[in-house]
Amino acid sequence: MGLQTRRPITPGEVLREDFIEPLGMTQGAFADALAVDRSTINEIVNGRRSVTPEMALRLAHALRTTPQYWINLQSAVDLYDAEHSPLAREVSFLKVLF
Repeated sequence: MGLQTRRPITPGEVLREDFIEPLGMTQGAFADALAVDRSTINEIVNGRRSVTPEMALRLAHALRTTPQYWINLQSAVDLYDAEHSPLAREVSFLKVLF
């Protein structure tokens, strides 16, 4: 496994730093624009909720990005977390089949 030493930037950090703040929007106004609860945006921004494919569609449409952009950010964080979890050590002892 090619382990990264630093956790990738989360989609929430990107959302806050590159979009919400530069747009001068509150999380509530941004949530309204996406037709979701403010708590949903707050949890994403604060790393307590993942970006789902459905949310990626909303973000991509509102921010003129692609859904894949948001999914890739989330996937990088998820993979990093998995590689640095107790499960990763267990997996390292499994038999290699091919």
